[in-house]
Amino acid sequence: MDFFIYMIFRLFMMVICIIPTSTGTALGRIIGRIFYYVDRHHQRIIRANISLVFGKAIDNRKTEALGRESCEYLAMNIIDLLKLNKIVTAENYRKFLDIRGLDHLMQAIKRGKGTIAVMGHFGNFPLIRYACYLNLPPKAVIIRKLDNPYLENFVKSLLKTHDAKIIRPKGALNKIRELLLKNFVTVTLADQKAGGPKQHRHGVSVDLFGIPSQTHITAPLLQRRTGAAVLPTFVIRKGPLSYRIEINEPPRFIHTKDEALDLKKNARMLNEIFESYIKKYPQEWFWLHRRWKNVPGLENLYKTNNPLKLAEDFRKKIEASQV
Repeated sequence: MDFFIYMIFRLFMMVICIIPTSTGTALGRIIGRIFYYVDRHHQRIIRANISLVFGKAIDNRKTEALGRESCEYLAMNIIDLLKLNKIVTAENYRKFLDIRGLDHLMQAIKRGKGTIAVMGHFGNFPLIRYACYLNLPPKAVIIRKLDNPYLENFVKSLLKTHDAKIIRPKGALNKIRELLLKNFVTVTLADQKAGGPKQHRHGVSVDLFGIPSQTHITAPLLQRRTGAAVLPTFVIRKGPLSYRIEINEPPRFIHTKDEALDLKKNARMLNEIFESYIKKYPQEWFWLHRRWKNVPGLENLYKTNNPLKLAEDFRKKIEASQV
């Protein structure tokens, strides 16, 4: 079955590479729209997340439109990702990617203490791999091993092409620390729900859109222990086969004797950056993830038929407790 799925993937990839760009974009919109309306389970998750983030600021019609559009963007980005894989080279990558904030990256590399590019499941984030065509030090990326061995080998071959070292979540903290001390440039995703040590995820509960949420602290923790630069980075869709990579300046993390409190404050800083991008480009975020799963008081968020009311009631309780 794994091989069969892999062959379907390669066939789809071959078709995408052949068809015109405009056709691929139209196909992406169609696939995304069908997915949104057919997969009711994920539609419920998307609507719940949007209701929690935006509340009464947008009505049901706008919630529906944003949910549908986010799925269309996801499908179009995947199709672009497959097509770009065949046409992007070290000589022409600038034709497809507009890189902003490159000076932040170069300054971080010049410091010689390592660099952590903090990204999220936002926009066409895998395209960050083409930044490898820049004159960079050794690179590493944290990535979970795929269940399908054929797809796993495919992904590994892509990263090998860019001479990027693969790090698995288990034991990643110590491995990344060692690489940062060698001035590696590392990439980590930090926007989804963090678990505990058993899931090889290091997280604390801090606000995300005003809701206490398990948030990754890998980047601020490593920055504290190595002095590495943390660069929030986003890949934003401009149009078919056209993207902008925005490399933000390092946040001014807090450093006191209270490490636990500092990590919470610094994780909150990163969440604020994610919030600003999600508000500005809401169609780019991966709304499919149950980001607020198991939050006390929101246990039914992804089950209820009225997530907006649940979210509003929850916020009122938070406000009342703060009075």
